[in-house]
Amino acid sequence: MSIDPMMYLARFIVRPFLESSIAKDEKQFILENVDKHRKAFWITAISAICVFIGLRSLSVSELTTVVSALIAPVMLLGTAWFAISFGGVPTKLLHVAVSITFFMFTAFLVSLTTMFVAISFISPSILYPVFALIYVATVVSCIQYDCTDALKVGLDDALLRHSRAAIRYYQEREGINIDENKGG
Repeated sequence: MSIDPMMYLARFIVRPFLESSIAKDEKQFILENVDKHRKAFWITAISAICVFIGLRSLSVSELTTVVSALIAPVMLLGTAWFAISFGGVPTKLLHVAVSITFFMFTAFLVSLTTMFVAISFISPSILYPVFALIYVATVVSCIQYDCTDALKVGLDDALLRHSRAAIRYYQEREGINIDENKGG
């Protein structure tokens, strides 16, 4: 195993899952899923260097424009991140869901980082610890939410199968017609 500081960071963030009582296969999935966060961290770190160099000579007005322009992608991607659910993804499409969430998380993290870099150029340094707290808490919550949600993969399929089985049971054994009970 190579030394990868971003993997250590990502695994540190998901450590509560690895130390919990979840099943061994679920822990293995968490470790596989966290690789997308590691990749997003590297992309964000490289992007942040470019952003820092690119923004450092801008005026306050130009930096304000950058921050304003980033509000939409940060809000949209951040909202979508918590709105989507692995629970609705069929197990056979898990790889697609992981890919989608990788790109979504990467876009969100790069946008958020760019916004924080821009804000740091126009804000008093006394606010840097507050910005750091907000940033770290956002990243940790996104990753932990993603891992929690990822453990629900295929849940909607299971619920649908269970519901259909229950309906068949009530129709065949109890003589209850579910359609007759609609609306009242």
